[in-house]
Amino acid sequence: MRDWESIAKASGVEIPAPELQRVSKTLAALEATFRPLVGDLEVSLEPAAVFQAEEDAGEHPRSG
Repeated sequence: MRDWESIAKASGVEIPAPELQRVSKTLAALEATFRPLVGDLEVSLEPAAVFQAEEDAGEHPRSG
């Protein structure tokens, strides 16, 4: 696992300590979820050069 707090500090990113802890926990959880999946990727797969996330207005929590 990466030490996201140290990476942020070394990169010069200025994030208040409570926010940095919250963000680093989220990044660690994402890494723990997705890192094992990397092993299933084939070397021949091309990365997505463009990704367009489409939002469904009916499911958006702020839609009225």
